[in-house]
Amino acid sequence: MLKISEMAKLANTTRRTLIFYDEEGIFQPKSRNDAGYRYYEYSQLYDLLFILGLKKMGVSLSRIKELQSTTDKAMVHELLDVQASIDSKIDELSKIKDVVAQKLNKETELEVPLYQSMVLQRPQVEFWCSKASVSCTAEEVAELFSSFYKQLDTLALMDGSQSGFLTDLPGAQADLYADAGFRVIKESTTNNSGKAMPKIEKQAGKYAVVKVENNTPGICKGLKQLNEFCVKNNYKLNSDLWQMDTGGEALKEHGGTKFAFLEYLIEAA
Repeated sequence: MLKISEMAKLANTTRRTLIFYDEEGIFQPKSRNDAGYRYYEYSQLYDLLFILGLKKMGVSLSRIKELQSTTDKAMVHELLDVQASIDSKIDELSKIKDVVAQKLNKETELEVPLYQSMVLQRPQVEFWCSKASVSCTAEEVAELFSSFYKQLDTLALMDGSQSGFLTDLPGAQADLYADAGFRVIKESTTNNSGKAMPKIEKQAGKYAVVKVENNTPGICKGLKQLNEFCVKNNYKLNSDLWQMDTGGEALKEHGGTKFAFLEYLIEAA
């Protein structure tokens, strides 16, 4: 059997909490010795973790005590209410996170000069993504772009969330850019039409970044500069090139803003 301090350690709680739960009749030891010391069985750990979990989710101790003496059906209804409350809080926090991320990105854009590579911390972002391109002709880019945005909200081009292209280009190799496959991406905070659409996650972490003029010569110039920067600093890059539009600008005929950020996740240094 477990002493009170041992049970508290297993459940990642405190001895004082267990004493309080015992006095309130919420969670009691299996036995006591003549000196009054509490002893618990290992099997009690799971009930304790459940109680601690309910408490952490905002269920009052008085309500937890009531649920212990009620039917399984009532417990299910209570847990469904708790789940709904958690989902609501997650949704609210996600919206706050998105606002903060957009604010950080906009502040960063103001500080970054053209064609000067640097390392920036980027947050995790989830994007809607198009199917992969087959070629990079102007015709296919336009068709892929049009098809993708038709699946999104009618105001998606104007909603201010992040957008751009995800290009498969290992090593920031400018000479391979023209033939590299890509996908159109739009931050998933944008509503879609209700149809099933694939998503892709941009991982949080340190990125090698360069701001460029958003056309083929400008992008190739930026890729060369970025490649030299990463070789000099011994940065190992992920193979995904994130071509991110700058915020607050309308998209042009090529499907991007006047300027863009070329970003690679740094996997090792």
